[in-house]
Amino acid sequence: MELVSVLIPVYNVEKYLSHCLDSVLIQTYPRIEIILINDGSSDSSGQICNQYAKAHDNVFVYSYPNAGISTTRNRALDHAHGAYWMFVDSDDFIHPDMIRKMVETMHHEEADIVLCGYRMDYFKFIPLLRKVAPKQTMSNVEALQKLISNKGVNNYPWAKLFKAETFDGVRFPNHLAGFEDTRTIFKTFLNAKKIAAIPDRFYHYVQRRGSLTNHMDLDTVYNMRKAYHDQADDLKKALPNVSFDSMINYYNTDMVIIYTLIFIVKKADHPTFEPDEIDWSKLSPFLKFAYGTWLEIACLKYGWKRKEIPWQ
Repeated sequence: MELVSVLIPVYNVEKYLSHCLDSVLIQTYPRIEIILINDGSSDSSGQICNQYAKAHDNVFVYSYPNAGISTTRNRALDHAHGAYWMFVDSDDFIHPDMIRKMVETMHHEEADIVLCGYRMDYFKFIPLLRKVAPKQTMSNVEALQKLISNKGVNNYPWAKLFKAETFDGVRFPNHLAGFEDTRTIFKTFLNAKKIAAIPDRFYHYVQRRGSLTNHMDLDTVYNMRKAYHDQADDLKKALPNVSFDSMINYYNTDMVIIYTLIFIVKKADHPTFEPDEIDWSKLSPFLKFAYGTWLEIACLKYGWKRKEIPWQ
């Protein structure tokens, strides 16, 4: 029975941490180690980690000065001893059967990575159920195609079980802040031969105040765009004979930028909008209409002339 390393970055999550750890400790798969990386928490998170480590011989705590999520995840990888690795964010929690079912799938399908579904939990009671991949097995190229086209495969490090070797030569970018996952997880797919997916929504992604997705600004969303372009460039270098279509990611990112301009940025800030190079022939007319409508609202707010913005 393989050892599974559950890797949990910890930073100022005292309200959520115990629920997260309890959900891992009650897993029906018996052979796990829990690696907690305390990234210089200033609340009681560090003490909670130490209490759990004292009470459970499979919980290990490593504390460092604050360095950010990429460095923290890389440190977790460096401390992992398992044949299989799994990330869990410290403000989320998982279903009791998650690890057992994913390990069984790993064995049965002879896979290198296993994906499961997730639900976004708002206020603990209101779930948002986004599309998940159906039960299937994929080659790495097939999985990457689905990732790029947003067809049930995502860039998140969590809700995935990795063979340790898929992280050979792969680490999160310490020099970049924001959207590290988009620049990293696809590289583990490149190291895999077979990827399996199960539709079970085992992972609970808890939405809370203070998370990045709830504090978007213009610099952040332009960084999102750059992350998708970096991903596309890296895939082109790694697989030059494979065609990947990132248009839906470029479209979605532009829509987030326009949303941010409309609802978050102030007119007094005098922002500018730089549209991405989108090939509209690859997207539906409805998406183009929605884009133009939202752009018109932004133009009305800031006094821009839509015809002077080179978006089509």
